[in-house]
Amino acid sequence: MQKCPACKEPLQGKYWCQSCKTVLVCPNPNCGERVRKRGSDSCAECGMLFEPYIEQRKKVRECPKCKKRQGLLEQRCRACKYWFNCPTCGHKITSTSSLTCPRCATDLRR
Repeated sequence: MQKCPACKEPLQGKYWCQSCKTVLVCPNPNCGERVRKRGSDSCAECGMLFEPYIEQRKKVRECPKCKKRQGLLEQRCRACKYWFNCPTCGHKITSTSSLTCPRCATDLRR
């Protein structure tokens, strides 16, 4: 049986430790990224926040521009209209001031 790297208790699931709530693998089925930084509050790959998922099973992420919580499946922020991914090619937009997609040059100002 595997043990939690943080509290050394036996693990009951593969995503997080039930006793200390340390997330080991992103619970998003489309991501599955291993969490390398212990104590992080969100996934580095998909941006999913861990606390709302563990407590209420809600898949949400935080907009990097306006800091409001959005659904994980939404492509655009409802409040500030920031694109999380390019609507054409799906490339992840890393800068909050991007006017075009760095991969395909799609206009992101619409």
